[in-house]
Amino acid sequence: MPPTVDGDARGVALAEPQTRTEDVAAPAISVRKPGGSIPDFDEIVNPHPVVAFLFRRRTLIVLLAMVWLTFFARPNAVWLTVGIFIAVLAEAWRIWSAGTIHKTESLTTGGPYAYVRHPLYLGSFAHAVAYCFMSGRWESFLVVPPLFIMLYGAAVATEEAMLCKLFGEQYVEYSRRVPRFLPRVLPPRPAEPGHGRFDWSQVAANKEYVNIIWMVVLASLFAFRLFTGR
Repeated sequence: MPPTVDGDARGVALAEPQTRTEDVAAPAISVRKPGGSIPDFDEIVNPHPVVAFLFRRRTLIVLLAMVWLTFFARPNAVWLTVGIFIAVLAEAWRIWSAGTIHKTESLTTGGPYAYVRHPLYLGSFAHAVAYCFMSGRWESFLVVPPLFIMLYGAAVATEEAMLCKLFGEQYVEYSRRVPRFLPRVLPPRPAEPGHGRFDWSQVAANKEYVNIIWMVVLASLFAFRLFTGR
């Protein structure tokens, strides 16, 4: 899985409170600081130091893990093809998501966010599965998904608390309608409010091109291992 740009310390996009929704419907706070800048996550919430570390460093940890996986890979043509197919679908989903969300500035509820509350992380998980297939090592499925859950679980815990403080009851109501991780099958009803339309400029603003580059690089490394036998 490449280092996904799901949101750095300045961008949030997903999740629901761990506690009951009726306990967290706090008033929304100002999204921007008086000078107009976006506050850092630790200016909004105060997570445990370990959670804060995982939240900040998850991209680096994931990158190191995927590079490590390429050294131990034993790719074969079938698994590599399946992995590339999944990775392409995952990136298409992430592009749709990245082009819809305006991180921290408004609560995005349209596009893929009408089906699942954090589609970027869902796309990242699909990428993780894709690279397990590309590696050709079944053991990778025992390592990568738990690593993903640990890192992104910390991110979810932090970001859901931020969203509750930023958007208050608006977010709580959204979390009641839309599932957290598994997309709902039925499309949203016309009466449901939706905010966020796809825009290619948002894809660039959210730096999704970094994920595309890493997807190509990692897939190329696995293919190199297959065709050279190294």
